Amino acid sequence: MLDFFVTRSSGRLHPALYDVISGSFALTRLWDCETLSGPERGRAFEGAFYGFCEGRGLRLTERAGSRTLCGSVSASGLRHESDAVIVLPDIIIHVETKHLGHEVSKNDLMIFNQKGLDFMMSGATPLTARPLYRVFLSGGPLSPEARRFALLWGIVAVEPDVLPLPVLHWLAGSSFAEHPGFRHSAERIWRDVPVLVASLQERIRRLPSCLEGHLETLSRSRIERYLEDVQMACGDRCWRELDYIDPFWLENIYSEFSRHLPRLTKMNWSSALVE
Repeated sequence: MLDFFVTRSSGRLHPALYDVISGSFALTRLWDCETLSGPERGRAFEGAFYGFCEGRGLRLTERAGSRTLCGSVSASGLRHESDAVIVLPDIIIHVETKHLGHEVSKNDLMIFNQKGLDFMMSGATPLTARPLYRVFLSGGPLSPEARRFALLWGIVAVEPDVLPLPVLHWLAGSSFAEHPGFRHSAERIWRDVPVLVASLQERIRRLPSCLEGHLETLSRSRIERYLEDVQMACGDRCWRELDYIDPFWLENIYSEFSRHLPRLTKMNWSSALVE
């Protein structure tokens, strides 16, 4: 993923999450779609993500147009579309892709979340037997409300200008954590990100306690602190440090799978570096 030594093993996220999120982040930063617009751009973005999965050897059970999740239908019978579903023996990753000409709203995240709940409420064994993680992959920025909603429900948001939480978590468990600008935050990130990046089952398990008044799924103040203090402020510092160590760290990730992308895609090198 990144050229740093792993220093922690206990408390790590599933390896597939690090792989999918780092690759998705490189894709949304470097994939060039300047000649495309509207639905054509969205379909091409889906195709680019499928190319990434092929390059990384990730098995897709559903693609755009599918009306199931891991082969299961929804509890309501509504034919929700799944853009991409990655299935491994011990994890399922449900991916929603968007490449809009405007900011992603909270409604897009709410619809994606409801899809997962509807599928999970079917009780189908292929879904309930493995943790189901959700990833919202966007070619443009998310609104602040969309980011807050994603954290509340454990959804990993991937957008071009914000370092994703699983990438920060991987760095916190690597030799990068010894860098002066990151050392102070690394312990907190290592401890808290697995609470914020959660399976749908884990979020559902917490609901009864919320209904009984014992706790919140995540407090509003905790979500705000994490967005502003960790993902934004600390994430920006980490990004600058990564660029200082290796200005082409993101391009190196992209190059690992770029030959598998559809021919219309190419790397937009000029937009890769942080301003």
